[in-house]
Amino acid sequence: MSGDLRWSDYVLASIPADNEDVWAVAATRGTTLLLCAAGFDPRTLDVPSGVRKAVDRDLTVIAVRPNVAGEHDSAQVEARVNVEKLGVLFADALHIVDVPQAEDPATTGALMTRQLQESFNILAFDSVIIDISAFPSSLYFPLIRLFLQQSKTTAEQDPRFLGNLIVSVSEDPSTDDHIVPTGLAPASILSGFERMPEDDGTRIWIPILGAGANEELDAVQRLIHPHEVCPVVPFPARDARRADDLILEHQTLLRTELTLDTRNILYASESNPFDLYRQLVELTRRYTRALSPLGEVTVIASEHASKTLSLGLLLAADEVPIVVVEVRPSGYMFESSNHDRLEPSVSSLWLTGQPYEVSVVS
Repeated sequence: MSGDLRWSDYVLASIPADNEDVWAVAATRGTTLLLCAAGFDPRTLDVPSGVRKAVDRDLTVIAVRPNVAGEHDSAQVEARVNVEKLGVLFADALHIVDVPQAEDPATTGALMTRQLQESFNILAFDSVIIDISAFPSSLYFPLIRLFLQQSKTTAEQDPRFLGNLIVSVSEDPSTDDHIVPTGLAPASILSGFERMPEDDGTRIWIPILGAGANEELDAVQRLIHPHEVCPVVPFPARDARRADDLILEHQTLLRTELTLDTRNILYASESNPFDLYRQLVELTRRYTRALSPLGEVTVIASEHASKTLSLGLLLAADEVPIVVVEVRPSGYMFESSNHDRLEPSVSSLWLTGQPYEVSVVS
């Protein structure tokens, strides 16, 4: 199957020196755009600080300021501090953009992406680095999807993206412990990806399990009413018992309500999104081939874990028809960043551009 994959070969950097090399090499092509979030998350500055060291010319920075209702006062204070620090790093190269208001919150990411293209022509840059460390998935899924789709479009009327696309993320479990959702909006289908079919058919649910996600999983389950479930757990992982702990935490839903067949559990590398990407593409194609004679087959996925694993879902949903369901927090409680942070783990995925350009030697 690997020959049929868009990323059968890929570039993944996961140590500081390699990340800086990836950003620096990509930036040699010409103009470079860094897209990041300017929120309260302490990880807001991890990737921008590294990009500042690696890229010293023709750099434009767009920092999107998420607007989450119900944020705690401490989160607002931290967000202002992060915006000030971004200003120190990038000076006149920095543009702060507020997330637009949308009637349907599920379309906010698509609306933001469209406005960024209209205002900044983001598809025209030679290299684009998207830092998702402080972005919610409802915003970075449609944003990254734009570049992936326009990098392969052949429609003459559509703007094409012909440059380097790099997605970077800083993961820090110690920070996750200090960011607590204060409520959940109803589960919804993320705009810009596959839609739920109107006709009844076989529904396969792939939840990417995370700790403390019982309410989110229950909300998704009540929205989609799956016929079969294939949960994803991280393995290998830094915590060797994490996969077992997640299955135990969610066993009431998985075993009692959904009668999970343990053979359906997917084990995906916690640190390599391309591992989950390959498994999801294969799983979607296998279920479609096997069950389509019985009617329409819909593969539905939801992510409740790390941003690194969520990227595996995003790449798969760009390649095969997967409906993406999200459950957004209504707000956040945030304990001050004065806590002792662990050393963040930064990864960069180089998704389009120079590494994938094939030159023919005569």
